[in-house]
Amino acid sequence: MGNIESVQRINQAIDYIHKNLDKNLTAEQIADYCCFSRFYFSRMFRAVMSESVYSFIKRRKLENAAFLLRTKTNMSVTDIALRNGYSPSNFASTFKEHYGISATEYRKKNDMPPNDSYIAVVEHIRKMKEMQDYFGIIHRKIKIRKIEGMSLFYERFVGNYCDLPDFWEAFCKKVEKEQLINENTRFIGISYDNPLIIDENRCITDVCISVESVGGPNIHIIEEGYYACYEFHDKVINIAKAYNEMFSLWLPFCEYDLDHRLPLEIYHTVSDAGDRVHMDICIPIVKED
Repeated sequence: MGNIESVQRINQAIDYIHKNLDKNLTAEQIADYCCFSRFYFSRMFRAVMSESVYSFIKRRKLENAAFLLRTKTNMSVTDIALRNGYSPSNFASTFKEHYGISATEYRKKNDMPPNDSYIAVVEHIRKMKEMQDYFGIIHRKIKIRKIEGMSLFYERFVGNYCDLPDFWEAFCKKVEKEQLINENTRFIGISYDNPLIIDENRCITDVCISVESVGGPNIHIIEEGYYACYEFHDKVINIAKAYNEMFSLWLPFCEYDLDHRLPLEIYHTVSDAGDRVHMDICIPIVKED
């Protein structure tokens, strides 16, 4: 099997894992979903992702749990464990083994220093929390919008977000050469990870364009739904600050909950120098019961 097809199959597996983090997934189940033997699939997954499928599943479950601990302050640790397919006792020991502290301690240390490259983001959020109406400041930047369904052709980036602009540039050249761009094309990013929570060199992002086709490999079908949209018009290096304003200062206290749909970055313009971008950061929401 060619390398491109291998990557496509592994992307299919990753998408399946993301949609089923609440389940006790096995390599056999995922291999069956991708129509491979367990042995061949496991070997191919490790070759593409540089880690075993079991390691990836465990890591993604714990990273998702860590994200919920930081953003859903009204959700109990037990409920977070169950949402990620763990019994409370197994979750307690596994989480502490992975992060070095208990889930309760992790939740309290919301300003835990991340990798040095993101210290500025932590300091930004800390300073905003000192403001009297930080929730209102962020809330006024956000509009609730209904976004129509669409099909997106994507290529997946795995690595440090600092390298993402070069990946975007190569992707745009490719789709332009293949004549996939027209006047109605929308450029959209899907970022799966918060580098304040996970290894900054393992962040996953899908760079996408809207297309008419609705099937085939490397296609996301985006469902129609409501999103909280934050208009961002600033330097690329400040995108992480905007995301964390939404997730750390707005989401825990608003009347909405995250939906299962994918978050979207809907691009409007990028500066010629590539250092500034105008886009909407849109996170999928539902009203809490």
